[in-house]
Amino acid sequence: MIGIHLEFGSIMAAMASIAVALSNPFTDHQNIQKEAAANIAVPEAAVLDASAIQLPANTVQRHADGLFYVEAKANGHSIRFVVDTGATVVVLNRADAAKLGLTYESLPGRAQMRTVNGSSAMRWARIERMEMAGKRIEQISAAVVDGALPVSLMGQNALQQLGTVTLSGDTLTIH
Repeated sequence: MIGIHLEFGSIMAAMASIAVALSNPFTDHQNIQKEAAANIAVPEAAVLDASAIQLPANTVQRHADGLFYVEAKANGHSIRFVVDTGATVVVLNRADAAKLGLTYESLPGRAQMRTVNGSSAMRWARIERMEMAGKRIEQISAAVVDGALPVSLMGQNALQQLGTVTLSGDTLTIH
């Protein structure tokens, strides 16, 4: 269970919800079109300031754009995520999925997502293992979005496996 303490303000405005039905995307019928509805935050591409203070692996400072970014090792590959507490699942952009050897065209479970940028096609994938904040999690369902998503999203299905996530001011801590 995630214990999330949020300060209402810019973080809630920046985070949108993703509502994707997760009945079982992997026993799913590869040729059946599912109608999934989703709302996801689509942050503008931002470059992290290299002069930022180095914090412990389980603590992240809010970026100038108001969002929290984390680096994770997914299946051994470094992926940059925006922490999106409103996203029910991890969402990978096509470039990050390709880093993991997940070609969009070969993925099962075609569906549509409605994002803040409009409707976008998506397919289901599985991340076998992910290391982040000194913790390892496994078997993470992820939606791979076909549209232009500048950064992948760390959704609740991964965050809940990490433990308690606390947002306090400009600091996010994974306990």
